[in-house]
Amino acid sequence: MKLSSSFKVGLLTLLALVLLIGVVFKVKGRTFSSADRVEIEFKDVNGLRTGAGVQMMGLRVGQVEEITPVIDGENSYVKVKFVITEPNIDIPKASTFSIQQTGLIGELFLEITPPKTRTVFVPMLTKDILYKDDDVQMKLDKKFYNVGKIKDIEVVSKDVLPYTIKDTIKTNYAYKVDYVINLPGLILPEFLKGKVVRANGTNVLRISTLDDVTLPYPAQTSPYTIIEPMRIADFMDWQYRAAESLTETNKKINDLLSDQVIAELKMSVANINSLTGQTSATMSKLNDLIDTSKGDLNQLMIMMDKATTDFNILSYNINNIIGDPEFKTTLMSTANSVDKLSQNLNKIIGDEKEAEQMAADIRAITHNVNEISGYVNSLTKDDQLKNDINRAVANINTAMVNISKTLDTVNSVTPENKTELQSIVENTRATTCNLRKFSEKLNKRFLLWRLMF
Repeated sequence: MKLSSSFKVGLLTLLALVLLIGVVFKVKGRTFSSADRVEIEFKDVNGLRTGAGVQMMGLRVGQVEEITPVIDGENSYVKVKFVITEPNIDIPKASTFSIQQTGLIGELFLEITPPKTRTVFVPMLTKDILYKDDDVQMKLDKKFYNVGKIKDIEVVSKDVLPYTIKDTIKTNYAYKVDYVINLPGLILPEFLKGKVVRANGTNVLRISTLDDVTLPYPAQTSPYTIIEPMRIADFMDWQYRAAESLTETNKKINDLLSDQVIAELKMSVANINSLTGQTSATMSKLNDLIDTSKGDLNQLMIMMDKATTDFNILSYNINNIIGDPEFKTTLMSTANSVDKLSQNLNKIIGDEKEAEQMAADIRAITHNVNEISGYVNSLTKDDQLKNDINRAVANINTAMVNISKTLDTVNSVTPENKTELQSIVENTRATTCNLRKFSEKLNKRFLLWRLMF
């Protein structure tokens, strides 16, 4: 069948018209795709136009079909409608939408970023057991909400932990927990901390900021997280505010650091430097003094060691003297004799002067005996001298015993024999006086020996 020229011209015209309509729709941002349209809301689109591309992880997957401003006072917004032209593309919940630019002066496009996987390290305790798909909680406002799910979990050694986290993990092993945030509109800082808690009968991962700041609950109805674009004017305004704050801070610092304060600081630094120099010189002199006095110090240490040795020997000798049964018996016998003598004197002496004199003699004898005992302790190295001293003290003790026996005899005499009683008292007093003189001489002799040794 042969086609006429009119039919050919009509067919060509129809094809050209279809092509023209397709180009028009393409230019105006409309597509013939039957995929579902998605609407999101921005406070400001920063120059985004209809027909702009929609990218996901750097790949173009669709285009913007319609941009419509909605005026409602302070609640005004811009509605952006786009379509996904590529098949098998699913936008995850809580994905981030932002307006990006290709290069510095390139065209604007809509960027879709799926929720990224975050990682937190938790100390491994016997009661802390987590599993995949367990809930992730976070305190928003004044309540804990489920904000995500655990994607993966594994046990790692403390040695492989990052340096900044090792100090916070006290156990030898830790949980490395990978999780995903699925709460739309929740924008978190880069670094977080976590712990395992028990909630509703199961263990959950509870995350928080490093400084435990409570974030607000996101107030949006969209299933996605919208990142508002930053205009150059806003950026410059923030920079201006930062510079203004820095200028005010510098002004306050300049007010605090007046010329007088700076002069005092300089003087303080100079004094510190001078003091440091003097300290260095003093330490140098001290080192020199120690080096030059090393021989004297060594000699002093030798003398101290010798003195310690002598003191130990002296302590040993004193312990031997004190432990001598003969010497102990002699001293105890002397003390008993003196005590008995004093009791008998109280019975027979009626004259106060004679009693005082005899008591003074007995006290002197006792004092001399005590001093002799002290001299014995200081002269214990000479065994012969120790024997002589013990013999002399024994003689004194014998004399005291005899006096005591004499006084016992006096006590047994009847009152009719007064003349004989008086004679015995006189003899006793004379014996006591002679014994005192003997003890004093003996005491002086031992004192002389002590001074000689």
